[in-house]
Amino acid sequence: MNIELVQWQRYNPNGLVECWFTHSCLDWINEQDWSDKNIIMFGAGLGDAWLSKKCKSLYVVERNEGWLNKAKQYAEANGCQVNYIYRPCNDCCGKDEYYLDLNLGIEFDIIINDDAYRTELCQVAIDYFKNKGGGIFICDNFYQSFVWLSNKAKELMQPFESLIFEQHDHVDNDGVNKWKTAVFFIK
Repeated sequence: MNIELVQWQRYNPNGLVECWFTHSCLDWINEQDWSDKNIIMFGAGLGDAWLSKKCKSLYVVERNEGWLNKAKQYAEANGCQVNYIYRPCNDCCGKDEYYLDLNLGIEFDIIINDDAYRTELCQVAIDYFKNKGGGIFICDNFYQSFVWLSNKAKELMQPFESLIFEQHDHVDNDGVNKWKTAVFFIK
């Protein structure tokens, strides 16, 4: 499958497109052993195939059918097992409980935030992992200009140990709030 990458996107040495996260975060993820982890990600992408090879199971929730089909086609063409869940809705239309529902009959160890209802998902992840005894929460575009500047999200996530990976050469920003992928360890 011929894929044209967008700026800052990259291939993993195994030939799969990685998630569209900051490069230092991708490097960190590549060092992790998540072979026993169940992951749910909000927002489909070509990187789903790569991520599915790193974990026990990957569930991806997407609201755009065209993008879901493109990601699914790429995953299938590369022999990757991804469980796609289509939940059509618009961001900020009051359907956060529908879109962010984690009741899928499986316990998740990692939640990834990279689509709609980003601030609401921060609270969902906190509640979920506090009831479960802990987990990893990854937020792409965390407090990034032109994407997601949420003081509420910063306030919610402030108490938790974190790794903040900034893409230093990212220039599509306000000069202050650059592209960051944040990893929070919720206990």
